Amino acid sequence: MRSLKQARPGSLVRRLPGFFLSAGGPRYSVSGMRVEVAFELDEASEKLEIPWESSNPDIRYFDLREDTKLIERLEVARQHPPLRNFLTAMNSADSLFATARCKTWLTQQDPGSGAASGAATAPGTSMEPCQFASQVDLVFTPEQFNFNRSQYAELTGRLVELLTRESAPDALRVALRARACHFRAPSRWGFCLAVFLYARGATPEQAEVRWGLGLVRIQQALLFTSRILRQKIARTS
Repeated sequence: MRSLKQARPGSLVRRLPGFFLSAGGPRYSVSGMRVEVAFELDEASEKLEIPWESSNPDIRYFDLREDTKLIERLEVARQHPPLRNFLTAMNSADSLFATARCKTWLTQQDPGSGAASGAATAPGTSMEPCQFASQVDLVFTPEQFNFNRSQYAELTGRLVELLTRESAPDALRVALRARACHFRAPSRWGFCLAVFLYARGATPEQAEVRWGLGLVRIQQALLFTSRILRQKIARTS
């Protein structure tokens, strides 16, 4: 899976009951995990192509849905067991999703910056100096869902509901970015969902542990959503 650029703020404002989801990607405090949603569908926004190509011979696209054993060929998955478990679950028969690419990264705040220097912080945010983060791009396995914008609107709505249902550490934050995606077969533009997870900690190790726990929460929410969608498909068949 290749390296990705940091997501830009969204290009579309959406509203869900109880939440303000803005093009500026605001952070907001809720009783559960903090979640941001944006539909980044303007011409300047980042796009995905499946399968994608890379000029780096060591970085390539793998169809993990076709063969989950290929996960072991991903260095990032070998290094981070929670991500390996997430990729395995998302590409399993229990899931109606497939992963297209992923990455993780660690950032550390410079001494004397942020909270340490007395800078103002947004309510409900964590200013611990280390942040471990990940991005995983997902698509639906029912092909027709990937060309229906309303399916992604429903997906993000369900994830917000599930992720904010239970309390979560203030150090965790999720960003859900719906983006344009070009599917080479059948050479058609549709949609994908980029799932970002950010976890802060006093040390890199603590941030990564919190990230792993947060990733489990997202995994559970996506698998639950898969079961709901299967029931919906069965009723309409």
